[in-house]
Amino acid sequence: MGYLWGGWDAAGLPQGSLGFIYLPALAGTATASMLAAPLGARLTHRLPVAALKWTFAALLVVLSAKMLWGLL
Repeated sequence: MGYLWGGWDAAGLPQGSLGFIYLPALAGTATASMLAAPLGARLTHRLPVAALKWTFAALLVVLSAKMLWGLL
């Protein structure tokens, strides 16, 4: 709601925007999420807990390294 409200009268936004929300990107993200959620749920139930923990830890390390790289 903040992005919608905050960008309601902003100038220079592309066609198809509702405030600071770009509706085609919102539709694509929502569609991809709905299609991938069942796959992720099945994968989560099949993988061992240790593999899930290590995968999540690796994801956090990669994302934190990317954020630190952006600061430098």
